[in-house]
Amino acid sequence: MNGVIFRPIGVVEVGFPRPSEQSEGGYRSRYEFVGVVRVFDEYVDGLLGLDEYSHVMLVYVFHEATERTLRVRLRGSNREVGVFATRYPVRPNPIGISVLELVRLEPPRLWLRGLDAWTGTPILDIKPYDYYDIVKKPRVPWDFEEEWLRSYYGKGYASLVPWMGPCE
Repeated sequence: MNGVIFRPIGVVEVGFPRPSEQSEGGYRSRYEFVGVVRVFDEYVDGLLGLDEYSHVMLVYVFHEATERTLRVRLRGSNREVGVFATRYPVRPNPIGISVLELVRLEPPRLWLRGLDAWTGTPILDIKPYDYYDIVKKPRVPWDFEEEWLRSYYGKGYASLVPWMGPCE
């Protein structure tokens, strides 16, 4: 196989504001933001039944990522790891995957809480988030867990996004 070609099935119509577009103070979290994805007309029939789910997995392209790297310094600990051990957008194949709350579905549009992709981001796929994708107690590196507790739970994420975070 010489290459792989994907055609987008939609686009982020209202995306998370870029840092330069945010008002003073901005959003405390991406989970305060509800973005809009528009599915292209030829794929709208594929949305049938999706409204029965509370959450979706959105697969998209970091379309403005121009660099590629294999090593990254972790935020917080400054430890160097391989890019595949991170969610960093600068990677060999700049593909993003997010689990998002499906707030509303009015084909061809989906309103998604937690969307952190920018306006114009190409969407490759939408999948329902179901029991097959739940990992009750994932193992994560110690510095990730410390950063999570310090940065996210310490800022009230548990009340803002009760479905997110480590299982108890």
